[in-house]
Amino acid sequence: MKAVTLKSMSFWKGMSQALKKSLIKPVKYPDGGLSWLISLRWVACCGLFIVIRLASSILKIIDSPLPLYLTGFFLSGYNLVLWLIARRQIKRSERWLVNILSLQLTLDLVSLTILLYFSGISHNPFIFYYVFHIIIAGILLPGTYAYLEASLASAMAGTLLLAQYLNLIPEHNLNLPYLTGSTEGEGIYFLGKFIALSTALFFSAYFTVSMVKGIRSAEAEIRQKEKFLSLGQLVSGIVHQIKNPLDGLKNCLHHVRNRTAGEEGVDKFLGLMRDELERIELLAYRLQDYARPHIIEIQPVNVNQEVGTALKLIEISNTGEVRILTELGNIPRAKGDPFALQEVVINLSTNAIAAMPAGGTLTIRTYPTPLRFYHSMNGVGIDIADTGKGLTREEIELIFEPFYTTKPSSEGTGLGLWICQMLVSQMGGTMEVASVPGKGSTFKVLLQAS
Repeated sequence: MKAVTLKSMSFWKGMSQALKKSLIKPVKYPDGGLSWLISLRWVACCGLFIVIRLASSILKIIDSPLPLYLTGFFLSGYNLVLWLIARRQIKRSERWLVNILSLQLTLDLVSLTILLYFSGISHNPFIFYYVFHIIIAGILLPGTYAYLEASLASAMAGTLLLAQYLNLIPEHNLNLPYLTGSTEGEGIYFLGKFIALSTALFFSAYFTVSMVKGIRSAEAEIRQKEKFLSLGQLVSGIVHQIKNPLDGLKNCLHHVRNRTAGEEGVDKFLGLMRDELERIELLAYRLQDYARPHIIEIQPVNVNQEVGTALKLIEISNTGEVRILTELGNIPRAKGDPFALQEVVINLSTNAIAAMPAGGTLTIRTYPTPLRFYHSMNGVGIDIADTGKGLTREEIELIFEPFYTTKPSSEGTGLGLWICQMLVSQMGGTMEVASVPGKGSTFKVLLQAS
């Protein structure tokens, strides 16, 4: 049993270190976003050639489309090279990906600047397309790169406008009399503005949805990894819980094998064996159900029932040194997700048990309470209190920060409470903590009544 416990601690420590390493430098896309950016550029190239053809041959607002076509071929050419590079199944370092993505965005900015210069940059409504390169840089690259790209775009556009103002370079205005005060061509110009605006809105929506999906995916991944870490903490408790049924099974098998009982005794022992196997099966089922990924679905939740379900897993990790008390009040159903609520109660309770290595009392209390978020409303409170060492004022201020932990680095990731706060927030609730050093801590979960 001791060897199994040591193995579980080693597993948990290894998972903790791997989780920290993977989350410090998150990767949003399998290849760092290289393929995604190449696909976007193919769409941009197709749209570019269509717009050049429309503006030069049909609307005739561009007199010399050759520089624009050459820029389009340049854009397509280096995108083809990047596509061929991306197809090669070779391992690339993170630094290589950052450099190649930064180079792509820089070339894109140069291409956009050339296109705008030869199509009347001072009056071209597509000048605001610079912003999309900055958004992409913010999605795919470290934060400082987005500011560098923004500075580069501002410098290039500003230099062109200043050079034209000082008559250092010739202007290539659109062939629209409307720009010189005439009403002729007014409709075409406003149509161009509308196209620029509508495409900008659709691109903004696409990038926003992509970012939100990436954030939610990262949150789900972090949550699931932290859940596996908590399972590692429960392993030693599982061994303790399974040991007693196994001992019972061994005794029953011993009596059946040695035929020390008659037929009635054999039936009795078989019944006992079945009961012990069902206990082991129930333990495995509870752990399997806890470990399975769940999507949060807000619904009316019986808080007392979910607290009771969580307690069955909490008891697994309790070696008997901590006394567990429950004070379940007469409360209404709350708005929440049953699995998320169980996860919050389990995380807070296992933290409380860990804060009492020499023993103590864990009290879980539910009660009705008024809430004041945007306006007064009925709510449900869940208190998880321990009699451990408590927290200092400085620790309380940092307790919900990701990667902050009061445990040794080999025993925790510092993500448990952050995940709890995230889950409670997604259920429309809040979390509070009160603590007295040397006397213990109380974590409060406040949810809206259904």
